[in-house]
Amino acid sequence: MRVDEAQVLKPPAARARRIALVLSAVAVAFSLVCGFFARRAFALRADPDSALVPTMIALSLLCVALLFRMGAAICELLWLERTWSNLPESYRKVGPVDNVSSALLIGVSLMPGIAWVWKLGLVASVADGFENVRRAHRFRAPVPKRLGMAAVIFGWIPGLNVYVAPFLWEMFATRIDVVVDEIRALIPSSRT
Repeated sequence: MRVDEAQVLKPPAARARRIALVLSAVAVAFSLVCGFFARRAFALRADPDSALVPTMIALSLLCVALLFRMGAAICELLWLERTWSNLPESYRKVGPVDNVSSALLIGVSLMPGIAWVWKLGLVASVADGFENVRRAHRFRAPVPKRLGMAAVIFGWIPGLNVYVAPFLWEMFATRIDVVVDEIRALIPSSRT
């Protein structure tokens, strides 16, 4: 199916994507410093009074890292919503759910537990949707479905969800943005 000529494709949410990358990098930095203080607290475990200060610092740094990562996740969700809205409506389907609106996309993405599988379905639907668009609009950029799925799956694994998944997600998002830019260049009405 062709992208409807009346559908104006929005530019990719590159700013949200870059903010997510910066926030994720800051979260990694805070978590590494947290690890330093956690090791210090572990070394002092024989004297609980001496271990209290490094333990509190480690926990505080971990909380700050978590807040930065949560901010990055919100920015990733904003990018995903913009990308989703650039798909033709007939391709906005996740598993058995047809006509997934932006509100549904965000709402289900915020539900604990369900969001893990939902995001995997979203990534697969985005990639499949752009592959279907390729049939009508011959863009050359590859659609990185496996990379997106790897980013989501690594997000399920403790440790890798902070140190690896955000950067895999950034690589996936950057490549999808290239796809959207190429489609926008092929459709004259999208360049407004």
